[in-house]
Amino acid sequence: MVSYKNKKESGDNMKVSFFSIKTGKIKNNAGFRIVHLSDLHKKQFGEDNSELFEKICSLRPDAVFITGDMISRSTQSLEVIKSLLKRLSDVFPVYYSLGNHETDTKTTNPVIYKELTEYALGLGILLDNKTVRIENENLLIQLSGLTIYDECYKKDGRYKNLRSISAAEVKALLKTEPQKNCINIMLAHNPVFFEAYSDYGSDIILSGHIHGGCIKLPFIGGLLSPERKFFPKYFSGLYKRKNSSMIVSCGLGKFRLFNPSEIVVLELS
Repeated sequence: MVSYKNKKESGDNMKVSFFSIKTGKIKNNAGFRIVHLSDLHKKQFGEDNSELFEKICSLRPDAVFITGDMISRSTQSLEVIKSLLKRLSDVFPVYYSLGNHETDTKTTNPVIYKELTEYALGLGILLDNKTVRIENENLLIQLSGLTIYDECYKKDGRYKNLRSISAAEVKALLKTEPQKNCINIMLAHNPVFFEAYSDYGSDIILSGHIHGGCIKLPFIGGLLSPERKFFPKYFSGLYKRKNSSMIVSCGLGKFRLFNPSEIVVLELS
């Protein structure tokens, strides 16, 4: 069973969207609360993101899951994002998967890429085609952070004829597969490939990338994807397919209209 409610916090142009998913895999009526962040890019909420940090703390998560693009490919300094990651990881278990802006810096600014990934590795939070287990007496989560091919975002400098991805390729990248006794969660920056993630067998997928369609039109939805596609299929909120649920965050940064910055809260039971 899946439920959803949306709450816009007053005064800070940020909304907190609440979802709950009954997995049937958690014992003793225990819950597990996840705060999901995505697509901060260059934006700051308060000096050194103090307002964002305080908002996350006020939500009292059991873990913070991050689905990429916390920097932009043009970023020249990592001090702000490093500070946020450090403060969060000092308080909560944090897991950070990469988006296309992080992976783009491998070529646009290799020094920044190396600094960011080594810093996240040093904090023990980076999931770059890596899988970890989160376990307590009531639950077992298998959490994977998926990094897909650059050609899925842009090919030969263009947005045409982009590479797709299959469930078999997801399995090959992650070098593992879902387990029946676990809640199988995937952090996958790009929601376009929901069908592949579902066929792979993920129970829950958390994504971002689309920025809510940049502009949200009443009764229509998100207008434009980063790949310059109008009316993207997966732009915001909850989507279901077979036994999989995907939640797409509108993200925190970038240009947006009628589309406030968003923090997602997911309650598992």
